[in-house]
Amino acid sequence: MELYELFFLMMIVMVAGFIQSVTGFGFGIFAMIFLPYLLTYTEANTLSSMLSMLTSLLVILATFRNVSWKNLIFPLVSCTVTTYLSVIFIKSQKNDTLLLLLGIVLFLLSVYFFFFSGKIKIKPTWYAGLIAGMFSGFMGGMFSMSGPPVVIYYMQSEKDSDHYLATISAYFVISGAISITTKATAGFITANVWLSLAVGVLGMALGSLIGKKARSKNIKPSVIKKSVYGVMAVSGIVNVLQVVL
Repeated sequence: MELYELFFLMMIVMVAGFIQSVTGFGFGIFAMIFLPYLLTYTEANTLSSMLSMLTSLLVILATFRNVSWKNLIFPLVSCTVTTYLSVIFIKSQKNDTLLLLLGIVLFLLSVYFFFFSGKIKIKPTWYAGLIAGMFSGFMGGMFSMSGPPVVIYYMQSEKDSDHYLATISAYFVISGAISITTKATAGFITANVWLSLAVGVLGMALGSLIGKKARSKNIKPSVIKKSVYGVMAVSGIVNVLQVVL
């Protein structure tokens, strides 16, 4: 990679880290909007998975005692299966096809976040956990965006906020490790990924520090969230048009 590409990569990850720090979500989603312009799709996907897992690992180190371990079993079982199937699928696809699918998903997710976020309710049964994990594994394997399905599930099954944060962070760490291992065996981890990871960790740390200062100045997370949703929608449309036209 060229030096200017590494600089832009660090800026992307820094902004993603800032968003994650202020709003508590969005690192992988924001990163995947831009990383495919600097790396191949599979490299961008894998790098985003690695960095996203690190953000959750930092949380779990501080909240380990509040993890509801039994509540991880069913989501992780189905997540493992669909992650594997998703990686097999993307390994066989062309870069343009994957960018087209990413664009469609980004647009649909922006619609969900704008109009339906927090409004979908489910019963926290074991099979709901299986279904949430299934969709999470699919989205994590395909797009490095495993969060939305399990957020819905864990918000209903973990009513205590401390247990929710700890449990969903543990899920992201374990599912992230599964995803990264699967992608590694598929040959997605290249020299570019390792170099980008080193630069990305620095950008993520800077973004988190800036986000911490922003929180102390009472910057409204809702404003940042809506800005991200807008960027997702526009980026999704641009991705689709670039491939189709």
